[in-house]
Amino acid sequence: MSTGLVKAAKQFDALVAALPIAEGGEEAQLKRIAELQAENDAIGQELQKQLEAAEKELHQVQELFSQASDNCLNLKKPDVN
Repeated sequence: MSTGLVKAAKQFDALVAALPIAEGGEEAQLKRIAELQAENDAIGQELQKQLEAAEKELHQVQELFSQASDNCLNLKKPDVN
């Protein structure tokens, strides 16, 4: 049991050592969080615009494909034996 406790303590120490060092205190962290949220919102809006443009382009391609398919079907003459 003591071996397991020592192992767990070492793992805990390793995890603590891997944590980033907090710089500037809580106020600086809150400011950084707000900056990251604003950046995330801006990127989200840009991605939404790109998604809408891609969906519009997909619709156009589907419409053109449908027209091309219809034209191909209208060009084929029925086989008469």
